[in-house]
Amino acid sequence: MNVILALFLAMFCGGNVALAVNKEQVVSELNNNIYSAKVRVLGQIEDLDVLLENNDEVYTRSEERSENKLYNIFYLFNAIALFLVASAGVFYLRYVRGLRRTVKQFMESAEDLEEQGNEEDSTEEKRYITEEKEQDILHKITHFEKEQGYLDKDISLNVLAGSIGVNHRYLSYVINKNKECDFATYVNELRIGYIVSCLKQDPKFLKYKISYLAEQCGFASHSRFTVTFKKVTGDSPSVFISKLKTKDTA
Repeated sequence: MNVILALFLAMFCGGNVALAVNKEQVVSELNNNIYSAKVRVLGQIEDLDVLLENNDEVYTRSEERSENKLYNIFYLFNAIALFLVASAGVFYLRYVRGLRRTVKQFMESAEDLEEQGNEEDSTEEKRYITEEKEQDILHKITHFEKEQGYLDKDISLNVLAGSIGVNHRYLSYVINKNKECDFATYVNELRIGYIVSCLKQDPKFLKYKISYLAEQCGFASHSRFTVTFKKVTGDSPSVFISKLKTKDTA
């Protein structure tokens, strides 16, 4: 800066430039000033690059946090939705099973009431049935037993009466008189007798589930099979089977 000032004074005073200032010194100082300015600019550029890089890192981290947050929200939403769907499915299955059980019990009760009504009606008709007619019905009942028609889960007093061509009141009267029970008890005892025979004679029946045994002998209800089985044999199906297994291994 001093050199430039000296040059200016020399020119103003009309002196010789070559005598007042050395040209090389002027150029050198100008170059130094330019270099210094360049260094400062480069330094500022480097600082700016570092600042931009730091800003990029901050933005990237912020973006990652936002993505993770969205993922967690999405995962939580899916988990809740899955839980609700599963709960609804379980509730629906329980409802359907309960409804089926109720309908089955209702049908069984209705069947029992129908049988009882038919039994009452039969007492009014018994005076009109002849001995010959009674023997004919007994013969048809015997054929029904040999053919194991009682294994049909849909069999009923009316169905059997229709299949053998007799009045259902006559049929009910003959069964009451000769079997000493109503039609439902008569059929259920035949069914239990059949499955007991299978359990005793065929070991593979000892491996079957109670529900399968009930189905095999014509019971539509697992619970009714169990109650009737115990009533006839004195043991529940599981206890009866256990005794047979113990007897076989002894």
